[in-house]
Amino acid sequence: LLMASAIFSFTAIGAVVHFVPILTDAGAAPLAAAGIASLIGVFSIVGRIGTGLLLDRFPGHIVGAIAFMLPIIAAVLLLLDGANPLSQSVAAAAIGLTVGSEVDVIAFLAAKHFGLRNFGALYGALVMALSLGTAFGPLAAGSVYDHAGSYTPFLTLAIALMASSAIALWSLG
Repeated sequence: LLMASAIFSFTAIGAVVHFVPILTDAGAAPLAAAGIASLIGVFSIVGRIGTGLLLDRFPGHIVGAIAFMLPIIAAVLLLLDGANPLSQSVAAAAIGLTVGSEVDVIAFLAAKHFGLRNFGALYGALVMALSLGTAFGPLAAGSVYDHAGSYTPFLTLAIALMASSAIALWSLG
């Protein structure tokens, strides 16, 4: 759970912070890229509410694994058809949905698997992992761009990292 938290925030927040440059790198005009990026915020609200409803009805590890796989769809769309505004919009929506679900999934699974007795300390450690990923993900994305001149290596890495994060959640059972 700790690993999934850190990897998720590293990848997802790295993509969120660099989303407009990723789109402009693919050929989008800056104003159009900013408009598409605003979908991340709208869909994060939908993701927050939707995840709560899904966690009440389905096993948390499955909901979490599926939610953590959404950025894979976004990265693939951006890699294969990043210049297409429809692909860009779907990618923004997928990232928004998953960003809206992260804290809900982590808190739910922590309480379910480890109980409430030491929930404060456990949740603190999980939020620390989320915070470290949030701090270093955008740095890594920027560094990759500076060295490669493209976001392609970061998006490729994001696919592998998000898959491992989703597998980690799925394995909780």
